[in-house]
Amino acid sequence: MTPSLTEPEDPAQRRAVAAACLIVAAGIVIGVAGGLVWAAIAPRVVYQVVTLKPPTAYATNPETSAFIAADGWYCLIAVVGGALLGLLGYLIGVRRYGPVPMAGIAIGATAAAFICEWLGHRQSGAPGFNHVLATSQPGALLHAPISLGSQGALAFWPLAAAAVAGGIVLLGVLRARRPAGYDAAPMPGMDSFGHRPYAAGGDQQPGPRPEQRAKPGLLPDEHGPGSGARPGQQAGDSRGQSGGPNSRGGDPGRAAL
Repeated sequence: MTPSLTEPEDPAQRRAVAAACLIVAAGIVIGVAGGLVWAAIAPRVVYQVVTLKPPTAYATNPETSAFIAADGWYCLIAVVGGALLGLLGYLIGVRRYGPVPMAGIAIGATAAAFICEWLGHRQSGAPGFNHVLATSQPGALLHAPISLGSQGALAFWPLAAAAVAGGIVLLGVLRARRPAGYDAAPMPGMDSFGHRPYAAGGDQQPGPRPEQRAKPGLLPDEHGPGSGARPGQQAGDSRGQSGGPNSRGGDPGRAAL
């Protein structure tokens, strides 16, 4: 049987997809909770019925801040709910499976944004508001359902979720790439000298070469280059020397007459 092209063959990939689906489901649940909270705490505008033919009502306070306050509460709920979803998404799948659960966080947060808006508007009395307006007497006061005035507030859900999950991942990467100690780091200019310079305080330190070390019991003048004197022979004694005529013109090794 030929496996399907859309079905992941690796068990790790299947677990990553399952984690992403779980994160999306968590986003839907958080969106429902956010919509209920928004409908409960957001202020509502008070309208007064003017006429029933056609049904017309006006806000009792045209300068009310209830419209802006409803959007503000939605943004606050979006930031808190998105941050919670980002944290749960990281713990459930991002730290183990990487980018696939991160995509689930983005999808779940976007779904939560629309669910919160729709449910909050519905729970605050949107379905029956037109019927109540049509059947109320002129002068009656009605509380209008809440609604989101700026659709840009929907972006707070995925932005907050991605910021939390991505921020935790970034902190982990920076901590893993923290520079090692001084001894483990190469010293500046190592490549230009052709060899690795020794760090101060290390086990290996530069010292004199073996051929430059003085023999025990001899002064530096007695074994330095160009001295020509053997051990036990004075520097001015020419006996036993060879390699050329002496200062008097005789043969080497022969006393002059």
